[in-house]
Parts: sequence; C-alpha cells; structure tokens
Amino acid sequence: MAKKPTMMDVSRAAGLSVWTVSRALGDGDGVSAQSREAVLRAARELGYVPNRAAQELRKNTRRTVTVLTASTSNYYYIDLMRGVQRTLRSSGRTAMVADLAAEGAYTVQVEDATVQNVIEHRTAGVISTLTLSPHNAELLQTWDIPVVFVDSAPPAGVAGAASVTTDNYAASRDVAEHLAAHGYTEWLLLMYPSRWTTRAPRERGMREAAARLGANLVVIDSENDPRSAATAFASYLDREGTRPPRAVIAGNNPLLQGVLEVLRGRRLNVPEDVALVAFDEFAWAPLLAPPLTVLDENASNIGDLAASTLTRLIERQIQAEREGERPVPVYLPEDRQEVAATLTIRQSCGC
Repeated sequence: MAKKPTMMDVSRAAGLSVWTVSRALGDGDGVSAQSREAVLRAARELGYVPNRAAQELRKNTRRTVTVLTASTSNYYYIDLMRGVQRTLRSSGRTAMVADLAAEGAYTVQVEDATVQNVIEHRTAGVISTLTLSPHNAELLQTWDIPVVFVDSAPPAGVAGAASVTTDNYAASRDVAEHLAAHGYTEWLLLMYPSRWTTRAPRERGMREAAARLGANLVVIDSENDPRSAATAFASYLDREGTRPPRAVIAGNNPLLQGVLEVLRGRRLNVPEDVALVAFDEFAWAPLLAPPLTVLDENASNIGDLAASTLTRLIERQIQAEREGERPVPVYLPEDRQEVAATLTIRQSCGC
C-alpha cells in the first residue's frame, strides 16, 4: 500500500518549515497569505489530511460536536440535522453523527461504546436524541462535555442538563380531537418502545383524550423499524373477530412505513376504509396518495434550537478557561425548552 503523506512531505513540497506548515494547516497566526496558499496547495496535491482531533486537543478550539441519533431511518433526524448544521456553521463548528439504534435496534453496548468514543475524541459537546443511561450522562459530565437532549428527556437524577423537547401530550390531544371531529370512535395507536421517552406523553395524551371523547383506543407495541411495525399491525388484524380500526395513528416515520405496507397488501383504502395520521412531518408526506395528515414537530427548528443551546454551553466553557477556571458545563433554566407541534391537516384523515 502507498505510504500516507506526512506533514514533513508537505513541508518539502512547499519549501517551507514544518512549523509554518503546521500553523498554516491549523489556521494559526504568523503565516503570510502566500505561504498559507503554498501549504494548502501542496497538501491538496499530496492528499495530506490534517489530524484535526490532535489540533483540537492542542488548541482546545472545540469545533466538533457529536449528534447521537436513534435510527436514521426516521426522516425526523434528517430535518433535525439540517437545523443543527445550519446553526453550527455560523459559529465555525461542524457535527458528526453516530446512530445508537440503527434500524431501530438499540443496545446498551452500542451506547456505551459510542459514549466512550465521544470522550476519547474530546468532542466539544453532544446533542442526544435518546435518553442516555445515568452512568453515561454522568461520565460526559465528568469529562466536561455538555449535552443537549432533543426529542428525549434527560435521565432522571442527573445534575444539570439541557433539552429541547416537544409538548407531545398536547400534540396527541390535538390528533385525538381531530379524529373525534370526524366521528371516528375506533382508534389504533402503533407505538415504539418506551425507551424512547416521547412515547409516554404521546400515549397518555391519546388515552386521556379517547376516554374523554368516548372513543375506543387500542395501543399496539412495536420495535422501532418498518418490518416490526408491519408484523405487529398485521398480527393485530389477524386476530379472530378483529375488524380494521377506523383510524390508525403511527408513532413515527418508520412505523408509518410498516402500516402503509399492510394497508396496501390488504387493499384497505385510505381514508375510505382506514383514516391515517402520523407523527413527524417528512418531505414527501404531501405527495402520497392521499396526502398524509401529520403532527409536525418542525424538526429543523428543533435542530436550530439545540445547536444554539449547545453553542451557548460551549462558549461559557471557553470563557471559564480564559478566566483560569475549569470548564465545567453550566446549565441555566433557559437551557431547557419545550416547543409546540402543529397538526398539518391533509386528506389521509378524511378531510
């Protein structure tokens, strides 16, 4: 295999000292524009890639953050990342993504290994879409890595935390009241496991609204992926004496995909046979036939808020270091925010 180019190779190609090359590649002072261009040109031609992790450790610039997602098959995270990247870019930072639950399959081992990796690379901060274990949350705190929880609650008992969450209880009531306005009384809610903390308020809102509005609500459990959702929904429909529910509420995008697969396979029409509503907007929801009614959390805006919150936390740490203090993450009351969701009405609900 070809030998990887080194900084010494760049130095020789540019005809400049290793010190100058290091300063130029690290955006340091004391390098002329002409020398910087010569270094960058030599690095490009040689295929040399600087070790940014090492530069971060030396300079302590805190430029890279990590976003922990929980199944990238969920379109919510694509919109979330759009907002995160947009806001971080203005502060000269970038985000790396690590999936703790690929295709919905979460394991403690993956979480532990990922958090360990985050600490080893001294990530400036973390945006987590899944409630971490108390141990891992405390570990990040010990290593002075601030965390903003998004679409999930901070773990119980953790001293200090930041979060940007949706008022899922109110959102569920909005869905329920709209279904009741159509005169539907038989509802089915297909939900992901309770380790995703958004489940509890969404289910509670639906159950309380169903009881108040005189509707019969059936809740079905599923793993957080399309195949599991299709299996769980089909198994319910196959029970003896079971009729298709008049309305189905899918807990998120992956579960919605499973529901649509079953409905199509059984030639059940939306909304004539089964009305359909889903949590979380996605780009082609208006393009489905019929267009899909969704509970829109505005994930891109949540990403903006999460990145802004994390930026404030990191800047406080930088200021503490300038004052000769340890950069312990300091969480203030305004670092916890709850935002409203919007019921976007289209035709799949029967409108």
